[in-house]
Amino acid sequence: MSTSTFTTFDRRVFAVAVVVYLCAAWFSTGFHAADEHYQVIAFAEAKLGNQPLDEMPWEFDARIRSAFLPTLCIGVFKVSSAVGLNDPFALSFLLRFITALFALYAIRRFVGAVRHNVLPALWKPFLLLSFFLWFLPFIGVRFAGETWSGLFILLALAALISPKPPTAHYFQCGLFIGLAFLCRPPTLFMALGIVLWLVLVKRERARSILYLVLGIAVMMLAGIALDSWYYNEPTITAWNYLRQGITGTGDQRFISYAWWYYPAWLIKYTIPPFGLAILAAFATLLAFRPKHILVWVIVPILLLHLALAHKDLRFLYPIAFLLPVLLVQAWSVWVERKVLKPTPSRTIMFILGAVVVINLLALLVVITSPAGSGRTRLAALVRSRYSGEAVRLNYVADSTTVWDIRIPCFYLPPTASDTLIDAPCSPMSRISGTIELLVTDQPGTACNGLDGRTWTVVGSAIPPWKQFALKWYEWEDRKPVWKLYESRPKGMPHLPSAP
Repeated sequence: MSTSTFTTFDRRVFAVAVVVYLCAAWFSTGFHAADEHYQVIAFAEAKLGNQPLDEMPWEFDARIRSAFLPTLCIGVFKVSSAVGLNDPFALSFLLRFITALFALYAIRRFVGAVRHNVLPALWKPFLLLSFFLWFLPFIGVRFAGETWSGLFILLALAALISPKPPTAHYFQCGLFIGLAFLCRPPTLFMALGIVLWLVLVKRERARSILYLVLGIAVMMLAGIALDSWYYNEPTITAWNYLRQGITGTGDQRFISYAWWYYPAWLIKYTIPPFGLAILAAFATLLAFRPKHILVWVIVPILLLHLALAHKDLRFLYPIAFLLPVLLVQAWSVWVERKVLKPTPSRTIMFILGAVVVINLLALLVVITSPAGSGRTRLAALVRSRYSGEAVRLNYVADSTTVWDIRIPCFYLPPTASDTLIDAPCSPMSRISGTIELLVTDQPGTACNGLDGRTWTVVGSAIPPWKQFALKWYEWEDRKPVWKLYESRPKGMPHLPSAP
């Protein structure tokens, strides 16, 4: 946003956004989805020689993951190591911190570029939604392909839809699209939509489109060079991803879902008031503004993921940062059709007030609590309480469920090991001088007294207040709350438990 159009209100909103996103970066420890760690940090650690290659996920051998984000991660880790910063929690925070700054920059650029397309009466709601729609700060600090690709798409659109963009902006747009592609290959379908919009709707000059395509090609070639460096052989990860990564092969078959799971998940996981509003806004643009660039950007990638059997809501995260402008543009349609007024009635203001309260509560939860299952919260307890001591984590899980809680070795001290057991009271092969820790979602300490030892809870993966909040959010598919227990010989004092 240029200085000339950046008002006092805009500056205050941005200042608050900085605080909110940095809070999210600080408190949203761990990783939301497994790929955030195992496809980025683990890949970086493997290249640095800190991660055993035989413990890498199958995608490593399949050569289907771009080296772009792992290379950025390697750079951050090397610079940090050079200044003596090697703590894994500090390193992962740096990745979230960098992502938060990138998100703030990309959103700021985008809202400035589209300002001339937003009704003046809707500008303030649009600006607030762009930064504070409750799930955006959470997504906006994830050092993952879904987040970074979405932010690059924002920058691409900002370059494209700025008033009278020069030809150089089309090349810049192509570079950003190419970077989005390196982060997440399916975003190429968003690029296809942009090109079709330029050709069929805007009827742009062939030269401008050529510059855009050239920018995409430059980044694709750079990605091939980077992949070949990372994997130590000529590699085109995008081709491998297209061939194997979407449908899976061999043992990597994915669960199939019907097409309607996405709208159902959207309503459920964005909280119904927001999910229903998003679906209604999208339907509005489809019906009344089919030539709008948002339609042409969203529809191709949406159709792709609706058609694919393997589904996950995070696959749609590249679209998430476009939702505020989608909502505002749909409201504009109803204003123009005289169904709504730019200034809402008292009834609508009451409803919007309730939605704002829900948004603030949800925002408070996601920016102040650990991500995912909270496994890295347990890892922090292990590192802080048993520094220098040999410990073994006994997971009460099998090989098909342990993925939800197993702590990556990146976060654990070198003196830690782990194993799987069938039940909390299963006999353990004791290791002399090793403190036994139990990770389980089963309540109670029924094993006390067995084998002359006692079990005491050390801490929970999720703080109690978040457990209460999740009861209102996760509904019937609530995930287990994992706890860490410590085993010591009877009579030996235990350290006080964490809250």
